[in-house]
Amino acid sequence: MIVEGQEIDPGIIEWFTGYVLRQKEPFVAYEMERKAIRNGVLGAVAGRFVGRIFQKLRKAGKIRFAGGYWSVVEGE
Repeated sequence: MIVEGQEIDPGIIEWFTGYVLRQKEPFVAYEMERKAIRNGVLGAVAGRFVGRIFQKLRKAGKIRFAGGYWSVVEGE
């Protein structure tokens, strides 16, 4: 995946997607941006990276946004 001209390692994408889907409690995007930065995503593109991952997971029906928080859809 290329985000704003920076290539993101496929291992990071796979790990991050799994991390998001393992969340038991609702979460905000900012928390995930901080986690992405700590795990190798450049700070300058972390927000866009998280947004793209969330968009793909939402379209796949795996996460949803409600009441200001993201959460994993039950049964996944």
